[in-house]
Amino acid sequence: MAMSHEDMLKRAGQLKRQKTSTPGASPSAPPPRIELHEETSEPDLEALTRRSRARGKKVIESTSQHSTSQTPIAPLHTADNTELSFWHPQFLHSQHSRKHNYLHHDINLLRAQDPQSLHENLLADLHRAEATSIMLMDQFTLQSTQKSLDLEQKDQALALSKTETSRLTNEVSELTAQVKKSDELIADLQNQLKAFATEKESWVLKEKDFIHNSELLKDQIGTSLNMGFQLALEQVRVLYPDTDLSATDISKTVVEGQLVDIDD
Repeated sequence: MAMSHEDMLKRAGQLKRQKTSTPGASPSAPPPRIELHEETSEPDLEALTRRSRARGKKVIESTSQHSTSQTPIAPLHTADNTELSFWHPQFLHSQHSRKHNYLHHDINLLRAQDPQSLHENLLADLHRAEATSIMLMDQFTLQSTQKSLDLEQKDQALALSKTETSRLTNEVSELTAQVKKSDELIADLQNQLKAFATEKESWVLKEKDFIHNSELLKDQIGTSLNMGFQLALEQVRVLYPDTDLSATDISKTVVEGQLVDIDD
């Protein structure tokens, strides 16, 4: 007769109390052997399926309710008290599973299930795990391929960036050299301009001196001409005392026998 959900929980509690109250009980003692007997008659598949679904649901609920009482998984210790990971080749998976993953109340829960239903559920879980692993592997391969393509594109972009950076660096170097030459040329032209400005000032001073000297020479020439003209008039007065010389002037010239003023 199959046990109900409440009966299984009560039985699990009793087994737990017996385990903690029994003196000298070894926590690492192997669990009792489960004997599964196949039915001689051909099973009803529909009935088995219904019972499998109902009992599977009860197993899941019972396991979820009792999961908080399970002992935390601890790493395996060797003889020299060295902790081993489950990836280590010397890790005893069967011993670890019996100690941490196979509890006493699991025996009663599994005994209440139909062997063929358990077998079908196990195969279904294996198929799901296999399909899931294939799907995850395909996703991993796709993501890995996409990442490889992304990395390749990034490498190409990086190579192009390096090439462009090198080209721009060369252009900057050339422009820097040109700017330096231009600065030197501008400095040379500025020095020449300063020299020309200094020379211009010198020529301006010389021009002023020439103009001043020219004016002085003109004044001296005019004075000399006036003195010579007056001396000539005095000589004419001595030679011709009766001659009227009032119309004579140094600013006049003789044109066709007449004294005419010189135009300015």
